Amino acid sequence: VLTTEGEVLTCGAGSYGRLGNLETVDQLYLEPVELMGAEDVTQIAGGFAFSLALNSVGIVHAWGRNNEGQLGTGMGLSADMYAMESLPRPLEGDLLGRKVVRIAAGHTNAAAVTEDGHLYTWGMNYTHEPKLETTLLHAKIVDVACGKNYTLAVDEEGRLYSMGKGKSGVLGLASTKVSAFPVLVEGIPMDEKVVSMSCGWNHVACVTEPK
Repeated sequence: VLTTEGEVLTCGAGSYGRLGNLETVDQLYLEPVELMGAEDVTQIAGGFAFSLALNSVGIVHAWGRNNEGQLGTGMGLSADMYAMESLPRPLEGDLLGRKVVRIAAGHTNAAAVTEDGHLYTWGMNYTHEPKLETTLLHAKIVDVACGKNYTLAVDEEGRLYSMGKGKSGVLGLASTKVSAFPVLVEGIPMDEKVVSMSCGWNHVACVTEPK
């Protein structure tokens, strides 16, 4: 929960440190994430067993389970099924010195958009730190969403891109194969643009309007 004062509150299952307060026990009532108290948080995103928070200066913090690099904080040479962070940690790597304006969290995947319109993704044991999606450097990304190990992004022209695991056809690419990089979803009429999108676990919906 994010308050109007920029404070982050959590409750529920505490395993893997997903509540961000060092403890791993369940919490029955909303309690502040103490280490985020002075951060002036503007956005939050909850994944399967991890959380992200974005502060007003564009720095992303992450905590919770990290078995597939979904926190973006790095994992060394190999993934550990018990890897976790029980306190918020700032993301660095390729995001260091860049201002993030949008965040999204999925199952074991996450993503961020910077103020210059670049998309960064991490997790799923593909990358353990934020990675710039260089195939989208021609476009200015303005929004991002994550589902169960897949990611959607929309550019300023209203074009939709998808990447990740394509089970059940969730990527909208007429295939159930994995796409390791963002691909333009061509099923949307050329005279329409995407203005809103939502990722379910294994399905997607979007809203379009005339260009």
